[in-house]
Amino acid sequence: METKISTSDLNLYYGNNHALKNINLDIYENQITAFIGPSGCGKSTYLKTLNRMNDLVPDCHITGQVLFEGTDIYSRKVDAAALRKKVGMVFQKANPFPASIYDNIAYGPRTHGIRSKSKLDDIVERSLRNAAIWDECKDRLKKSALGMSGGQQQRLCIARALAVEPEVLLMDENYSTLRACA
Repeated sequence: METKISTSDLNLYYGNNHALKNINLDIYENQITAFIGPSGCGKSTYLKTLNRMNDLVPDCHITGQVLFEGTDIYSRKVDAAALRKKVGMVFQKANPFPASIYDNIAYGPRTHGIRSKSKLDDIVERSLRNAAIWDECKDRLKKSALGMSGGQQQRLCIARALAVEPEVLLMDENYSTLRACA
């Protein structure tokens, strides 16, 4: 089995708060890995270290090493935006952009240089289908994503993450809002 992500002696601090302590863990390619633990134990914090989302948190400091396909993701040579294309994330709470359903999905591909309307149309449809929401929203793609139900917003966020075809998809308890849809 090939290691996709490896953390060694990972420590994370929010100011003086030592939130993650000496994490050593390998995550393997083509495997589903789940982190189970009580609220507040660091699951979300750990996930955010895997695609450098903690870069956006003031007073956050990380020591140790996180390797993605053998490359230290915290190296100055690594572009965080390029990393996030490879390691996507869907957050615990749905966070659609205040834009149309279509523009929520097309945002990532546009950021990475895709401008062709036909190509964007294909990506939007494929992503929404893969997130099991195409049939519910195909006739209202120009409507605001903020008008969707909680479960629909979460599936929209999954579709948005899938639109850039990440190699790894981190999902932080995102199914909590989908229970009502089952």
